[in-house]
Amino acid sequence: MTWGLLEPTGFGEFFLEGDYTGWDERLRDYYERDMPAEEKAGMGMEERVLFSKFSSKFVQDRGVLQPHECPVEFASEQSRTTLGSLLKLSDRLLAVDEQLKDVIEGLEPGVHQFWPIRITMPGDKEYPTQYHGLRIGRFLDGFISAKSDPGSWREKTAGRYTVNIPKKKFFNGLAVSVEASGFAHLWRDTRLFKPQVFFSDTMEAEISRLGLRLPKYYRMKEV
Repeated sequence: MTWGLLEPTGFGEFFLEGDYTGWDERLRDYYERDMPAEEKAGMGMEERVLFSKFSSKFVQDRGVLQPHECPVEFASEQSRTTLGSLLKLSDRLLAVDEQLKDVIEGLEPGVHQFWPIRITMPGDKEYPTQYHGLRIGRFLDGFISAKSDPGSWREKTAGRYTVNIPKKKFFNGLAVSVEASGFAHLWRDTRLFKPQVFFSDTMEAEISRLGLRLPKYYRMKEV
């Protein structure tokens, strides 16, 4: 069984309002001091640094993040006493706590990229749970619009699709190829814009067993 994650859109325990500390400065320093001319050209940054070009690697199949591309601290604008096991941060970056990281690595060792990220609240108070930035390392072309329920999806742009309405019954009608995704436990889809993060029944069972709190997620149709 495949599950699709509904990424949060409102700020709260799963989506923190704030920004990274020192990340822009690190990227600018890399651009000005160490970035090869061919890399600048390849990323369309011959004239100036474009931070969005770096952050797009959080969610696109563009290879492993280099150390300077990994934010190491996120400063939340609001104090939170509880946070979910999976967080959405600025620029669509996902972060996970130690327990969820262990689940993912136990199922797919070496597939996904993690690095420690410090979460702070106002007053520079560090949130007591260790989180890790997550770059999902598996990208699959698994969505089948022709076998999805009518009305469950719509075309967002040419060749890119989204759930028609982000509610359970519409998620349930989206069809995912077992042939494409049957071996995977965590992945992003290359053509489905929302949902874009998917996980297996095995991973969901571990999440439920451990009582981990994630944003809403729903079953999808396997074909």
